[in-house]
Amino acid sequence: MRNSAYAALFKGLAERHVRIRHRDDSPRFARIIVSVDPLQRQVDLLEMQETLLGRFLKPGAGEQVLVLESIQTQLADNNGDNYTRQSRGAFFLLEQKSAEVDAWTILDRTEQSGEEILAAARKQYEDQVKVRWPIGAILSDAVGPLHDGTWYGTRFDFEIISPANAALAYNPAAFTPAP
Repeated sequence: MRNSAYAALFKGLAERHVRIRHRDDSPRFARIIVSVDPLQRQVDLLEMQETLLGRFLKPGAGEQVLVLESIQTQLADNNGDNYTRQSRGAFFLLEQKSAEVDAWTILDRTEQSGEEILAAARKQYEDQVKVRWPIGAILSDAVGPLHDGTWYGTRFDFEIISPANAALAYNPAAFTPAP
């Protein structure tokens, strides 16, 4: 899965989900490019907290935002005839706390919405037997308070495994002749 397909998939789901309802004139979806420490699995949240929450993304009461992290891909070889692309993706589902709703309620709602988003994403690929979204690779963490102390939610981390044989096949047409 390339970056554009990955972003389009989650943007489309953010447009259709009833708690998010992203539109260009009412943005509730954003993409961030993150640098993840592969050993500690820490994500730098500075861009999201300083430029998106409460500024670009302004949901109404009880509405959520989906912030999609950039996808990371590692290629694998079975030492035979098969290469795979093992992609790690992640997203935040966030909601702003109000006087009527406490943080625990928001954590439960964003966890449920995230599960619905992942189920819908997996459903779109169910006919592509070579593309797998392993359930055992899905992780979720409660996050918050973020930004001004009023944003809470759930971060989901997941894996998408797909074939890479065609992508790694030598294509002589992509190169000029050697000097």
